[in-house]
Parts: sequence; C-alpha cells; structure tokens
Amino acid sequence: MGITACVMTILLAISGGLPEIMWLGNGGMAGSAAAAGMGETWYADGSPQGALENPVMASSLPRGFSAGVTGGAALDIEKRSRRVYDSFGGVVGESEYAFNQGFTPFPGGAAAGWSDGTFSAAAGWRAVGTFSYGYGRVMNDDNYVKVADETLDISGLLSDFSFSGSWSSGGLISLGAGGGFITGTRSSEYTIEYVDPTQADVILDTDQSLSGMVVRGSAMADMGRLVLTAGVEQPMGWKWETEGVDTDLTLPMKIRSGAVYAPGNRLMSVFAADFWWSPTSEVEIDDTDPGLGNSWGFGAGVENTLPGNTIVRAGFNYEASPISSALDRMGFTGGIGWRIGNTAVDAALAFSPVRWDQYEAEGLPTFQGTDSLVVESSRTAFSLGVTRWF
Repeated sequence: MGITACVMTILLAISGGLPEIMWLGNGGMAGSAAAAGMGETWYADGSPQGALENPVMASSLPRGFSAGVTGGAALDIEKRSRRVYDSFGGVVGESEYAFNQGFTPFPGGAAAGWSDGTFSAAAGWRAVGTFSYGYGRVMNDDNYVKVADETLDISGLLSDFSFSGSWSSGGLISLGAGGGFITGTRSSEYTIEYVDPTQADVILDTDQSLSGMVVRGSAMADMGRLVLTAGVEQPMGWKWETEGVDTDLTLPMKIRSGAVYAPGNRLMSVFAADFWWSPTSEVEIDDTDPGLGNSWGFGAGVENTLPGNTIVRAGFNYEASPISSALDRMGFTGGIGWRIGNTAVDAALAFSPVRWDQYEAEGLPTFQGTDSLVVESSRTAFSLGVTRWF
C-alpha cells in the first residue's frame, strides 16, 4: 500500500469515517443549475456544462453559440454522538461527542458550446468535487475534565477540463465523444493541543494532488417528445501524489443513461431522469484491493413553466455507497428559473441528510472494537447559474 493509501486510512480512523472527503470528494456541479434543481440529472442536461458530462447532449444545444456559468455555496452540519451503556451492557442514552457546522462557497464551472444543427461542440471547466470539511471537539477524561482540543480541517477542489463533440444526421440517432483532464488538490491538517504543557501536541499535515484523464462516449435517440441517451466514461491514468511519491489509482468504467420527456401540456412540463452503474469492486490503489463493492445511483426531476415565464423545478436522487449500504445517500432538490430574452437565470437548492452507525460500515476503521459512534449529517447546497444564447 502506498503512502497516499496509508494517509487515507489514518485520517479515516481519526475522523471517525469521512468516505467521500477521503476518496474523491463530495459531488460538485457536473452540470447546470437547472439540472441541479431537477434531482441533479446531469446526464440529461442539455446545457453547455451538461454537454461536457454527456457529449451527445451537445446536439441539444440551439444553433449558434451558447455559454453558461454556475457557482454556489454549501452549509454542512454534523453531529457525532456515542451510546452510553450501563454496567449490564444496556443502552441508557446517547452523549454528544462533537457538533460541527461550516458554510463554504464553491465554484461550479463555466462552459461554451456551438452548434450548426449537424455538428456540435462544447468545452469548459467544472468543479466536479470538493474536499471542504471542518471538525473540532473538546477531549475530556473519564471525569469530564478537559484534556485537549482536537481539530481536523480538510480543503481542496477537484476540477475537470473537458471537451465534447457530437454529430447528428437530423434524424433519430446522434453520436458524441469527448474527454477531460482531471486535476485537484487536497490539504488536511489534524491537530491535538493538550492542556498539559508537558505533553507534546499532535500535528499531522498532508498535501496531496490528483491527476488523470476521462474518456467519454455516448449516443442519443431523439423520438420527438422523448429523448433517450446512454454512454460510457472510462477514467485513465489517475494518480495521487503525496510529497513527491505517486500512488496509482485504478478506476473502472461508469455506464450511464438518461431520458428527457416533454408531454406537451399547458405547463410545458419536462421530466428528466438519469442512472449510472460502476463496478467499483475493481478499484485498486497501488495494485491493492481496498475492498469496495459496486456502486450505482439515479436522479429524477420535473420542471413546469408558470404564468410570467417563471419555471419551477423539483427532484430526488439516490447514490449507493461502494463502502457500505449504511453510507448510502439520498437528496431532495428544488429550483426556480426565468427566461429573459436569450438569457436564462436559474437557482437550485439541494438537501441531503445522512445518519449512520460506525459499526455498520465494516470497511471503516473504528476507535475501538465495539465503537458506538453515530454520525448524523446534512448538506444544504445552493447553486446559481446563468446561460446565454447568441
């Protein structure tokens, strides 16, 4: 196991389990704010940013040039508690172990697209993952006397610089291909500052960088009111670098599909859905099997246009964790948008609650053999986007 894998394990142990942060980050903005409000259906997103995620969706861009930009902020709240047992081993309640919250602005991305009705292309940058996390607690002894202050701060960003192109015959089938260069950094600082000046403080600093490529291919069937799309993306050459030492990261392909349906009603409703599956059990870190399972996820949403050209959106998404089913995530989204001439302004709000017992996540280290740690967390993310057609 390489240095990066060892550091990941150490930080997982001291933080009580942060699988997304210590893996490839919390999900960022892979598409437009409109898609974010519809269950984060990135693979069914017909915006310039969406065409980077699904190359064939460039065929859905209007003729001429178009451009879009997004950004947002997230409020993270986390409560950690432990079960309290009596002398007979029975549960008598819970004791709050730590409570943390943080507000973090994050960039979404920017992309530009062009289409002449037959050939279409898009290029741009997206922040596809974030590593923001803050943790702190007061360490007490058995008599509830303060012993030390414990903190963990993680920051960083995972970026995707991508290009996509598509071809449409004007009929049923369109084809698309593209790729991207992935780069990112993650900084972690773990400290224990003891009250007793005779005890040496603990300071663990880690700076890492990630690089790699992704190749994407997809196809689309346009049947008028119903559009179906499917494709594959394959990561290649991913590496974590820590203090000059490279750790190879072997990631499997991801199979994806999406659908968009417009029934043609008075509300000009649009239904969108996407699904993905990946054999993440094949992941290797420096030729070492980390013991992950396969993963999958889906999203679905709807938008309706109200009088005054105001668009309202709602959606739902679910993601199965490759580490443990106890870490599966669901999310609820909503959004609103306006069309002003050739400009679209969209806003979205997403809420994702998670509650899990550490002993249920067999792949994570624990503080002790019978750890009773319970983690309750939520992420509330707001995103704003502007798209313009020329």
